Amino acid sequence: MADNAKAFSLKHGQDSVTNGTTGSPAARTARGLSEADYEAGESGERGLQTMFEYDPEGGGLKWSDDDAAARIFGVTSGEVAATVDAFSARIMGQEDEARAAAFAGDRPSYSCEYRLKRPDGEGHWVEERGGWIGYGSGRRLISIIRSIESRKRREQQLSWLAVNDELTGHLNRAHLRKALEETIAELIAEGRAGAYFMVGIDDLGAVNADFGFEAADKVIAEVGARLASVLGPEDKIGRVAGTKFGIVIAESDADYMRQICVRLLNVVRESVIETKGGAVAASVCLGAVHLPEQADASNIAMTRAEAALDAAKRIGKSSWAAFTDKTDVVSQRRRNTHMSDVILTALNERRVRLAFQPIVSDLDEAPKKFECLIRMNGVDGQNIPAPEFIPAAERLGLVHLLDRRVLELALNTLAICPNIHLNVNISMETVKDFVWAEGYIALLRSNQELARRITVELTETQVIDAIDASIEFVSEIKKLGCCFAIDDFGAGYTSFRNLKAMDIDILKIDGSFVTGVSSSRENQLFVRTLLDLARNFGMQTVAEWVDNEADAMLLKGLGVDYLQGFLIGKPETNPDWLPDGAPNDPPQRIERNQS
Repeated sequence: MADNAKAFSLKHGQDSVTNGTTGSPAARTARGLSEADYEAGESGERGLQTMFEYDPEGGGLKWSDDDAAARIFGVTSGEVAATVDAFSARIMGQEDEARAAAFAGDRPSYSCEYRLKRPDGEGHWVEERGGWIGYGSGRRLISIIRSIESRKRREQQLSWLAVNDELTGHLNRAHLRKALEETIAELIAEGRAGAYFMVGIDDLGAVNADFGFEAADKVIAEVGARLASVLGPEDKIGRVAGTKFGIVIAESDADYMRQICVRLLNVVRESVIETKGGAVAASVCLGAVHLPEQADASNIAMTRAEAALDAAKRIGKSSWAAFTDKTDVVSQRRRNTHMSDVILTALNERRVRLAFQPIVSDLDEAPKKFECLIRMNGVDGQNIPAPEFIPAAERLGLVHLLDRRVLELALNTLAICPNIHLNVNISMETVKDFVWAEGYIALLRSNQELARRITVELTETQVIDAIDASIEFVSEIKKLGCCFAIDDFGAGYTSFRNLKAMDIDILKIDGSFVTGVSSSRENQLFVRTLLDLARNFGMQTVAEWVDNEADAMLLKGLGVDYLQGFLIGKPETNPDWLPDGAPNDPPQRIERNQS
């Protein structure tokens, strides 16, 4: 494949990427800023300052702290500037006018920022503030100089992130769209032709599952670097979604489009990508649009390129397709592809969160039990309702990833909150899939101390659909110390035999029978029946959807063990006992990153 790729000798970008796996130099710079900030702070440069006195008679400088001054100048104590001229000669660029005027005696005070040139040739940002004191021969200029390198680096990082994607170093979606709009306008004005590509990484969900999120991030960064390596200096690349890149080709005809598509496909798959979890053989699919013939606006170009990408994915991995009038731009596959990308991006960017809803045994009890409810934020920070992504995740085979992520977040929370117990929901798709079920159980096994404070919930209707798989799964998690609960009990028709076979610890009574139970004789009778059934099997009970005190008091009077609902508390992602929300990483990883 590498030889085949070399057959197309296309124009190359200038310094756009390296051949390594850490993305573009710009991306490395942006990611390195926080590290440099940290290192600067550790070396004492953050907050580093000293004071000097200037004697206008002799032109000399006296430093209050020679060691601090030496560190600011990047020299030894004996090499610190002793005169104004020597000091000014170290300033990079033109000297600030107010500073020069103050030293000349024409201004009473001044304040400025500039870069000092150190002996190693590197610049170091400082702030200088000073003013004159005294009279006659005793008149002196007293100034304070302090390092602001860390602040400048932070400002540089924020400025860079406003335009670029942090992981890859390429343009973000908004600025790629702006570049696309500008290119289309230029093509129309000059009567030239160009192209726009939408590139999607194949099966990144499998990489997530097999190797973990860090490996998936490594694949995204390396694929982006490889794609950029075949682009010309006038071409643009940006990350438009979690697994997708947009590429603007400044000049292209039909033949060139075909050539660069092949080149892009080959450069990605010509060698494996090494990750900490192992080697990954990555590939991509491409959708191509002629500009401005097929799209005279950026939104049209992006929509049609994505439709062409969808057509390429239908062909198979490592394929490309050009947009035609027959391309379906609103296909179900495209909608699935979009939602798949939304879910995978949220997982990769750690935007899947937990909301915690309290479960109590009495109304005046401080909750120590909570049900973990999945939440997902979009790229704009807005919450994506669970009904929008859960059914899609089940349909697309991604619900396994969500189940595992919920468990990971729950375990991370338990690790830092030793006095709470958490309930987590699992889908039947995970339970009946041997590979995913084993992975789920393995995660519990590796955290067995924490697993003892976890209750795994399955809905009754799901259990009925795959009773044998449910029985086996429940048996395995209970060996690890987990409890097991049937959720929405009463909505299905589980037999007594199945209840006994699954060794259920908790029955959660379906909320439809709980709401308004204090004023419904039928619901009261049904709840009593369920409670008698639970007692006979030695199970505890939870009443869901408890939203008023009258229902709560009646339910406790009937013998319900636990209450859950808006009366007790609404789900919160940042409750008082966990103000920063569920930790994205295990405590040991958090500590390692901070050390």
